[in-house]
Amino acid sequence: MGSLPSRDDVAMEMIIKECGGEHDFPELNVLEPTGTETDPDGRTVNVRRVPCRRCGTVRVTRWHPPDPAVTSQFIAIGTYERPEPGDVPGVAERALQMTDEEYTAALARRGFPGGVPSWFAPDRRTTATPQRLDLTLRVRAGQVVLIDKGRSLGEIIPVPPHAESAGELIDAVPGAALLWAPVHDGDLPLTVLISPADPGPDRSYPRIAELSCRFHTGYVTLHELAGRALDLPPLPAGHGDYRLRFHSAGTRGLLQIWNRPRTGPRVIA
Repeated sequence: MGSLPSRDDVAMEMIIKECGGEHDFPELNVLEPTGTETDPDGRTVNVRRVPCRRCGTVRVTRWHPPDPAVTSQFIAIGTYERPEPGDVPGVAERALQMTDEEYTAALARRGFPGGVPSWFAPDRRTTATPQRLDLTLRVRAGQVVLIDKGRSLGEIIPVPPHAESAGELIDAVPGAALLWAPVHDGDLPLTVLISPADPGPDRSYPRIAELSCRFHTGYVTLHELAGRALDLPPLPAGHGDYRLRFHSAGTRGLLQIWNRPRTGPRVIA
């Protein structure tokens, strides 16, 4: 059945369904790549990704660059990819506009007739205020784990091959994130800021990276390796996708957590 859809998930599906097949892609006179890939034969493949301006669905075009000494013709192959929720225009606003009745009905259609379980953290995105915690963690092997409350550290340690990474600062799988601390063994002063909106990066830190992580109940714990498990306050939007931005400098760190529909990882500094 999978994890319980969040309001952001339902809002994304609504926007994509309303767009239907009538996507709004910008018209281009010249086919220029936005990136490259390598095919199984080791040849370079040009790739152009263009999102629909209404729903974020990505039109992907791939072609081998022609050899100008031989021909100027080439064959381009087009496909479509689903967008990440955070790349769907207006998804956050649509989630806020959604009524409880609409959300409950959408959950029932997707196999959750009981709605959101009572033991999940409540959705407080319209009322929550930023919360700051100043902690001192006992770091071992340069690792600190943020994880769904009650889950095993084995979900992220060692880091599984399918984990998503943001530079060398964060690795994550659904329900767990591994933070690579600037201290290998010892005490780490760590500030944790939990916010309903993006607080913005703190540029006083020389190393900053962020990625998305899905938390299944909205209750999370900071784990020291072979040490304490520190429960954090309930996350402001309950269960669903959150953005983790980890800052590292010398012997201190800053972790920002805020609710945002999922999008790709990013190294900021």
